[in-house]
Amino acid sequence: MESDENAYLGSPDNPRTAALVSYITMLGWLTAYFLLYRGSRNSFSAFHLRQTLLLHILAFFLNILSLLALWHYIPNSVVIILAVLLLILWMMGAWSAINNEQKPVPLVGRLAQNLFRNL
Repeated sequence: MESDENAYLGSPDNPRTAALVSYITMLGWLTAYFLLYRGSRNSFSAFHLRQTLLLHILAFFLNILSLLALWHYIPNSVVIILAVLLLILWMMGAWSAINNEQKPVPLVGRLAQNLFRNL
């Protein structure tokens, strides 16, 4: 039987699977948490689940800001800049998970680890 680290990527036994799936929308995060992570908890998956949870929460608030921009309460340029920044942070986190690294994304990575440390 293969160990968790040597299981092929995509296998529920591989910690990277839960980490990568968590970056795919909030539904992906829920799938990673409830179906992949809870049965076999490990620090790698937990690290990325905490990080992506905060990124998904920030994306939710960005959607609210975009609605405010539609009603001209805030400039569209602010929403665009924040969306690009969030996309870059998301890509950095996903790249870290792909490369089997536990590097926190800038600005929010360490905050996520502290906020959701019981995850």
